[in-house]
Amino acid sequence: MFRVHVKNLRSGSEVLAAPDGTLITDEITQLDEEAEVLELLFEFMYPRPQPDLQTVKFRTAAAVAEAAEKYRVFPALSVCRMYMR
Repeated sequence: MFRVHVKNLRSGSEVLAAPDGTLITDEITQLDEEAEVLELLFEFMYPRPQPDLQTVKFRTAAAVAEAAEKYRVFPALSVCRMYMR
């Protein structure tokens, strides 16, 4: 279970927040990705240094890239593109 600030979800993902700026749900939401992947993805939504994907397995980095595309977390997409080249 992750506790992510609502403001960060709103500003960090087009998918996790509805178009009017409200959260899709304020309930516990089940996501399909593994915990390690979500933990890395959520780190991209906070104003702090981005995680270093060179320290994780390529399979994990690829899963983060897929999740970033799915949830439209643009900062993560940019880093994943650079790393996966």
